[in-house]
Amino acid sequence: MFEKSLTIIENGTGSAFPCAAVAVGTGHNVFARRFFGARQIKPLKHLISEDTLFDLASLSKIVSTTMIALKLIETEQIKTEDKIGKYLGFTGNYSQCEIGHLLTHTSGLPAGLPLYLVTHKNGDVINSILESEPLYKVGNDVCYSCMGYIVLQRILETAGNESLDNLAHKYVFTPLSMNNTCYNPNCENVAATELYPHNKQWATGHVHDENAYFLGGVAGNAGVFSTLDDMISFVGMCSEMGMTKNGEKYLKREVFESAIRNFTPGMKEARGLGFQLKNGVDFPGGDLLSDGSYGHTGFTGTSFYIDKETRLWGVLLTNAVHYGRENREDYFKLRRQFYDMMVTEYKIMRKDGEI
Repeated sequence: MFEKSLTIIENGTGSAFPCAAVAVGTGHNVFARRFFGARQIKPLKHLISEDTLFDLASLSKIVSTTMIALKLIETEQIKTEDKIGKYLGFTGNYSQCEIGHLLTHTSGLPAGLPLYLVTHKNGDVINSILESEPLYKVGNDVCYSCMGYIVLQRILETAGNESLDNLAHKYVFTPLSMNNTCYNPNCENVAATELYPHNKQWATGHVHDENAYFLGGVAGNAGVFSTLDDMISFVGMCSEMGMTKNGEKYLKREVFESAIRNFTPGMKEARGLGFQLKNGVDFPGGDLLSDGSYGHTGFTGTSFYIDKETRLWGVLLTNAVHYGRENREDYFKLRRQFYDMMVTEYKIMRKDGEI
């Protein structure tokens, strides 16, 4: 099943990315699950396996940080309308910013700052982030911001009284049986990303994102490593609006539905709570997913998307940046082709009664 979709990824292996782990399904039903290529090309070649870990990059925002936030919202430990000053001693230029603004990327915070190159007041990166000049008045537009998610990390750690990695295991990885998913993996079976210029080593097991690396590998914007099967468990839950593969309620349906509601109509991007949404404009998941479909991408070459109307989902994990970040245009093209073909094949199979 989904052979044309899989062939697109197979043909891109070795040029757009060294390796890929890909799956397609609806809810907790898996229709296709395949692995292609070598998890590392340089300096030595190592083939991918079923338990190869991928640096999820910004998928971490959804898999970890957003889910922790939703769990704390569900238990009323935090509220989207809470001002960030309720949890932070310093708010800088963002005193009117609310948790909901961080989740929807409408805080006005810049997309990124080189935290690893800056001297921080009192040694605290949060001070440096919140002292930055706002791009616009809070709530007025969307600017996808890694900085906002690092601020959100501090709020969640304060409200949850634990570090982000501990909160992730407690609220996400353990209840969803994502047994191999973690920060700072202590194993060799990791899809290699880029050659780090500062130490001349290939990033295999330490996070690719420079700010997350500077923060010790645990950051609100990046740092999670996961396998295809763990991501299948996660995306299946998202497709089922908060229900786990064991039939247990992970999130209340109304909480999950709020996360995939468009909070930013008329702005640059359609954004839910954490999730990127399709609203008829240029979309990384292609042209054929229905409006309101939801998911996210990761800089290293990872993505997942779920069709709002049919619950069809795809997970695509690659290490495209192993060939260098300037190579990613080939990956972008194949990513769109994959999700479009996935939708096309699904419609044909449903029409023919195969699904």
